[in-house]
Amino acid sequence: MKNKIIALILAASFIFSAMIIPVSANTVVTDPSEQKLYTVLDKVVDALVGGIANLIIGPKWEKKADYKAENFYKGNSFIDEPESNAKWKLGYANASLLMGNEVGGGDFYVGGSLSVSKKLATAQYDDQKVRTVAISDGRGITIFSSLDAYGMALTDVRGIREKFAEVAKQKGYNITAINISALHQHCCVDTFGMNGDLFSALFTSSFRNLFGLEVPSGQNKEYMDNLYKVVVDSMVKAVENMEEGKLYYGSIDASDLIYDKRDPKVYDHNLNRFRFVPDNAESQETWMINAGIHCVGMGAAGTVLSGDYPYTMEKYINEHANANYYYVEGAELAITLETDGIEVDPALVEKFGDRYATTVAYGNKIGERVCAIDKNAEKEVEPILNIAYKEVFLPINNNILKLAAKGGLLLNKVVKDGFDLYVVSEVGYAEFGKDYAVAIVPGELAPEIAFGGADTAATSWTGEDWKYPSFDEVTGNRKLLVFGLTNDQVGYILTDNNWHSFFTENEEIVSTGSKAGSTMAQAFIDLYKSIDR
Repeated sequence: MKNKIIALILAASFIFSAMIIPVSANTVVTDPSEQKLYTVLDKVVDALVGGIANLIIGPKWEKKADYKAENFYKGNSFIDEPESNAKWKLGYANASLLMGNEVGGGDFYVGGSLSVSKKLATAQYDDQKVRTVAISDGRGITIFSSLDAYGMALTDVRGIREKFAEVAKQKGYNITAINISALHQHCCVDTFGMNGDLFSALFTSSFRNLFGLEVPSGQNKEYMDNLYKVVVDSMVKAVENMEEGKLYYGSIDASDLIYDKRDPKVYDHNLNRFRFVPDNAESQETWMINAGIHCVGMGAAGTVLSGDYPYTMEKYINEHANANYYYVEGAELAITLETDGIEVDPALVEKFGDRYATTVAYGNKIGERVCAIDKNAEKEVEPILNIAYKEVFLPINNNILKLAAKGGLLLNKVVKDGFDLYVVSEVGYAEFGKDYAVAIVPGELAPEIAFGGADTAATSWTGEDWKYPSFDEVTGNRKLLVFGLTNDQVGYILTDNNWHSFFTENEEIVSTGSKAGSTMAQAFIDLYKSIDR
């Protein structure tokens, strides 16, 4: 509770962010009178922060009415049966994002929690990578790239798309879609920009915005330039490595390794895997793995660079299954690691400390669990990859985020309509074969929005029902997966009726606002209804 109050006081003076609060922090409030008190306090804080935000001159944002999408992919036509003689083709590539000078080499901020002092990288324990899959059902190539990163704003996603499109045109690639996901580690070089010099953002943003000067964020230009190049190169290599084969889906329960810290207790209990088996027996399999588990093994406030548990998970799968590894987060709003009972290596504890040793042990355990998926129980996936996208405008009615936007620490695409600000983002929907649906979501989704089980009026904070069908209901009989933090990072996406107080939860502080859930749900429903089969 103390850390939450400190966070909000800092937010009121521009030093804001949910990441200053430990991910495990949680204050359960069920008494209606207490809830009302917190609601009043929220309004006071929101008004205070809003007043400060109004004193800051903002950037020259584009008008919503004038906005035109660039480097946006609509997807392909939807089919119900594979085309004649269709086969899956898939290629894989991975590469390091690190340049070797991040520790002691300049202003390389570390993503995660906020720090008043410069939160620069002080050590590197393991690598940070991009992993890319290029996949086709014969009708065009869809790219999936997953980065070891706290987040990637749409502006950078579309910047990378633009760079790759230039290469794709030269090489004659038929590209259907490009997806870029972040694994949301809180121990990576800051690619999202929110962990920069807060005092500079506070005291110089008005002057810089007034004269059209660049407002410094937590991004390091050298790092981002290299990241663009490395990611684009990985996409090219993945396309060049494409070969024919078969695709299978399998899953395994991992409930004992997952902890949901927020009601309602709804989440995907499984580790999901699409396993590509090349026709060439000499080639490696590629595993596309999906689960909703926050990458916070290393904590939220450190300065050590690490790939967190996905790094160790990859090593385990490479070594024990000789398979290429691709991982994408699911709907992981308030879901984290369950490490009780996991044995750690005493030598790692002595050398690196308990937290890193536990993260390594967890990564090994998750890798082991994925390798235990029963291949005899898998289902072959027909060579059908349907995919579609829709742009969505998320209203910023959280003044902490408005303050961030004005101070240059919110690198998302923002447009204005009068005095109202909106984050421009996109939501997607894909079908793998006839039986598997994927919601492609640009942030940290509340799992109940995807899978059902949202609070009712009797149990919700606002005393209202959640009035939208779950994504699972919308997509019918297909098995639903969620690819989260993909193509943007818009923060936490809560159901409107589960919007609590800034003082009681982490998630509300870094969210566009209390309408993020309904806006995203409606956009997904509209997208699905617009599909022409």
